[in-house]
Amino acid sequence: MNKKILNVLFICLIGLFLISAVNATDDLQNNVIASNSTVYQITSDLSNDNIQAMFDNASDGDTFEFTDNEYKDISLIVDKKLNIVSKNSAVHTFSQLSSKAKTLGITDTFGFYFTSNSCGSALSGLKIIVTDSDYGIIVDSSDDTTIKNTVVTGGVNGILVKNADGVNILSNNISKAQSNGLQLQDVKNSVISKNIISYNVRSGIETSNSYYCNITNNTVHHNSFNGISMYNISSGNMIKYNEAYENPNGIFIDSQSTNDVINANTFTYNRRDTDYELGAFESGNGLLFGIDFKTSKEGSSSRLEVKYNVLAHNEGYQAKNNPDLPVFKLGDNWFDSTDDENTFVCPMLLAGIMKLNTFSVKNGIGLQMYDTSGNPVQEFGTFDTTVNVDGNQYTAKFVNGKATIDANLDQDKEYDIEVMVGGQPVNYKYKAATGEKDDNQDSQTSNTDGERGSSGTNSQTSTDATNGASKGNGNLQNGTSNSAHYSSNENSGVFGTNASGNYQDSSDNGQDAKTNGDESAGDASDGEVSEEGKAYEVVPESKISKEITDTSGLVVLSIVSLLGCLIYGYWRRADFD
Repeated sequence: MNKKILNVLFICLIGLFLISAVNATDDLQNNVIASNSTVYQITSDLSNDNIQAMFDNASDGDTFEFTDNEYKDISLIVDKKLNIVSKNSAVHTFSQLSSKAKTLGITDTFGFYFTSNSCGSALSGLKIIVTDSDYGIIVDSSDDTTIKNTVVTGGVNGILVKNADGVNILSNNISKAQSNGLQLQDVKNSVISKNIISYNVRSGIETSNSYYCNITNNTVHHNSFNGISMYNISSGNMIKYNEAYENPNGIFIDSQSTNDVINANTFTYNRRDTDYELGAFESGNGLLFGIDFKTSKEGSSSRLEVKYNVLAHNEGYQAKNNPDLPVFKLGDNWFDSTDDENTFVCPMLLAGIMKLNTFSVKNGIGLQMYDTSGNPVQEFGTFDTTVNVDGNQYTAKFVNGKATIDANLDQDKEYDIEVMVGGQPVNYKYKAATGEKDDNQDSQTSNTDGERGSSGTNSQTSTDATNGASKGNGNLQNGTSNSAHYSSNENSGVFGTNASGNYQDSSDNGQDAKTNGDESAGDASDGEVSEEGKAYEVVPESKISKEITDTSGLVVLSIVSLLGCLIYGYWRRADFD
């Protein structure tokens, strides 16, 4: 019997050896694949023509690393799939077209130009100083191209992406262009995320004919026209979690918009500009609709959605419509006011007014934003406010509709707290949560009678008569108010107006704000919404087919099956013996 067991163990050892051999062969194959991608070192003593020749003679998937601190007179065409990397080399663009650019019929000057043959390329880590050139980077019909961790400064425009699908513009710093920081023309299924775009003479981000793009988590500030401008056709785009401040307008929507979502952005502190090209009275707004804005009729599933944004502290209107357009109904947004008469929303807009209330947190303070139905929001723009408790001052930062403060409060004591809203204190009675549960938000959802949950006393006692609080019991009444405001039906919630109630029109429309790019509409039905904010790394294509590299699992399975048969046969042999 012991001999039989030893024989079985011997068979198993042989099997393990064979499986290890297969894995070793697979690893060797992977090493061969990696070695087929050549890495070229680009030094500053090479001329632009020398580097271009290296690009042209490279293979798809090769990597070019800029290794020195500074490069002069660079104007390179990427005409195949390449990875261009650096740890922080400064590249000065060339103001003249190279002979290759002229051969391809290119008329704009640039630092890097990605052609339709360069699909899947990546550029990262460079500092591109655009000296007397039209663009720092042009991505022209180059699908699945990634530009990330790159600085682009100066020039006429920073980055132009046109006629492309699946492009990723990620974590770049784009500034000081004489026109726009980032232009998107006829672009689909692309991700524009985590960029800082500032101090450009026109817009930070400008779109024209964009489809199913995610413009998320960008910071756009101190641009001279708009933070974000949308023209021509805009369909299926997700514009979320962006911050736009210190521009003449946070976002300017002058497009034919269908299935777009403008959600959870922060459009604050945008300023009036007497030299604004559309007229001074068209500046200083968090959101501005242009004369060419169109969308589906109210109630349509394809209608533009604008909700859960922070629109506050703008010098003009928080949100403004064009007087020649029909009245437009926004979703629920926060205008830094619990008084529906002081939201500073253009009378040509209907605006759902979000409310602020408390929820109990162990030893601390919890603040929560609620929509007009009294439901806590979980997707919301960011902003800070000041909270005073017994003479102590705290800063509450709202993230996704909620802010918590570690104030070391006693659990059995009721506190009077003041939350600064619109420059005025709003008073609440508050008691910290008891027990081990730190966050009792789940029990704070409004019931049909307007009461909060049982954990903590969250009664709002503001002296403002229109803040939605009941004077009798202090319970928030689902965001409703006794004041009369615009409302499309009895269940539509509260809609605010500007405190003045007067729409101030300007006859000075300025010069035409439309782009000079390609006006073709494209086909919006081709794309699908890409995953929000996802950064796609570029991996060089394998020169060994997937059919070959993926067979190791089958080989291992075959070996295991063969071993099973051998062991079973060995045991059965004893029966016949």
